[in-house]
Amino acid sequence: MDVQRLIHLPIFGELDHHDLSQIANRVVEVEIPAGTLLIEQGALPYDVFVLEEGTVEVTRDGESVATLGPGEVVGEIALLNPQRRTASVRATSAVRAVVLRTDDLDVMDEEMPEVTRQLRTIAERRLHDLEGRG
Repeated sequence: MDVQRLIHLPIFGELDHHDLSQIANRVVEVEIPAGTLLIEQGALPYDVFVLEEGTVEVTRDGESVATLGPGEVVGEIALLNPQRRTASVRATSAVRAVVLRTDDLDVMDEEMPEVTRQLRTIAERRLHDLEGRG
């Protein structure tokens, strides 16, 4: 993946070129059709999606809790906390996303802890928001 594209994603925007190059070598870019289920509530976590284009709807117990778009991160709660997925995520439009796998995050946690720190902050905020809803 092109490092310049990663710079435009808020989660990676403040990293130096060396770290961005390492991330670019680890991520996989995917295109997801509208209506596709990216994450199923209760499933085991394997990856995190950083949205480049498109929108997704987050539901918990069948209730819509958020709509997310470009620059947002989804799937990070279950990966950064040892638990099953807390919500489902479905593409509401065609989506292009950068995907980080569990193994990649483990390596990043050792080599680039600032990235996983940012992901943990997002995860904690989202988990707090979800718990506040019900």
